[in-house]
Amino acid sequence: MHLKFILFLLFSFFFLCKVFPQTGNLSIHLAVKDSIVAQFNRSDFKAIYSFADTAFSNHITEDQLTGFLRGLKNNGNILSSILVADSANGRKYFHTEFSIRDMLMVLKVNTRQKFTTFGFYHHPPTLLATTPKVNSNNPGKTFLDKSIDSIAREYFWNPKATALSIGVFKNGKQYTYHYGETKKGTGTLPKDETQYEIGSITKTFTATILAHAVIENKLALTDDIRKYLKASFPNLEYQGVPVRLRDLANHTARFPSLPGNFEKQIQYNPLEPYSNYTEEMLWQALHEIRLDTLPGYKFEYSNMGFAVLGKILENEYKMPYVELVKKYCAIPLKMKSITTTLQVTQKKNAAYPYSENGNAVSFSSLGVFIPAGGIYASVKDILHYIEAQINETDPAIALTHQITQNGVGLSWGIVNFPAGYRMLQHNGSTEGFQSNITIYPELKTGFIVMVNNKTDISSLVIGLNSILTPKKED
Repeated sequence: MHLKFILFLLFSFFFLCKVFPQTGNLSIHLAVKDSIVAQFNRSDFKAIYSFADTAFSNHITEDQLTGFLRGLKNNGNILSSILVADSANGRKYFHTEFSIRDMLMVLKVNTRQKFTTFGFYHHPPTLLATTPKVNSNNPGKTFLDKSIDSIAREYFWNPKATALSIGVFKNGKQYTYHYGETKKGTGTLPKDETQYEIGSITKTFTATILAHAVIENKLALTDDIRKYLKASFPNLEYQGVPVRLRDLANHTARFPSLPGNFEKQIQYNPLEPYSNYTEEMLWQALHEIRLDTLPGYKFEYSNMGFAVLGKILENEYKMPYVELVKKYCAIPLKMKSITTTLQVTQKKNAAYPYSENGNAVSFSSLGVFIPAGGIYASVKDILHYIEAQINETDPAIALTHQITQNGVGLSWGIVNFPAGYRMLQHNGSTEGFQSNITIYPELKTGFIVMVNNKTDISSLVIGLNSILTPKKED
């Protein structure tokens, strides 16, 4: 699980704006750039807007720019900003290193020391020209070994990549592959028991607990959630239609991704964004929600919704979330490494988290958001979990696989292929980890990918899907 701050799309328009012909010289650009960096690090976003020329401000309002920069602040402070290119049209490009991410700042300043163009591009790391030497336990004997080794080593073209673990369940057998090192500079290869943060894959566990509550007749998916809330929430309905438990589990409750008061928590730290958010704040934010359409129809991914769902389940069972995970998932499925909080001794067996640009970050502390993304698990744990999803002998697990709306079951994204098989899928992302679980019940196949960087793992997921699913006939 992670914060999904999207670059303001209007910034793509900056480069099309008609601007004043004055370009200024390098010293002026550097002075303005340095001022922007200093003001950004002080969170003085309005001061940055004061540098905007009318060629910029006629298109982008102060609220738009400050909102964008506030979201960008979730990458931490700017640590350095170095000129890397100077275009013929006067724009200067600066490689800008934030605490957890690198970006490209584009800036064009006129002789009045006002910027006519200003924005940020995503700046992925430059891939290595050759495959580096990477430690691995892959024996390289079978077709599966060799196929996975090929896509795994391609992942390490990214110089920021640190550790990678892949688990495959195929026709009743488990295969595990590990690469890299759990902590930079140690050379320690991940193993089957190495724990990773699985981020939003946690939501499938929360959905499983919900399904057990349904099977046990503790509640119904169609129940109005207000039945399980202690205070009065007249705002949680639209035209007489209430938010139901099912709507929380399939992201159609019309709740935002994060609560409106999220950044108002005491000592808010964008690099540890959940650590000081309290249950009291969650209920306050729930009172402030105003639904914009009928719940149960329109998809909007919501971590807040799963935080609320987790609290409902805790209250109904009168058990903390971690105990519910143990009772309904870890113990019956023999998942020995599952936890929601790493103790000091457990960290020795964990992969250490690193940001997109390779800097060390803290392990997540999610508090009330644990049901949305706070589980730690090993590859071995998740392979047991995959086997249970394939077998579907547990009625609660089978219930989570029933599509409710928009191709979503209870948390699971579900695709029905014309060839007669299904794909169940969920991604996970935190400040220092990425993961993906994909399962094909009819093919008796599934896989888990875990890395300890906030890096792009799409090529790994695509490659594994290609290896493990039937090929179309020519």
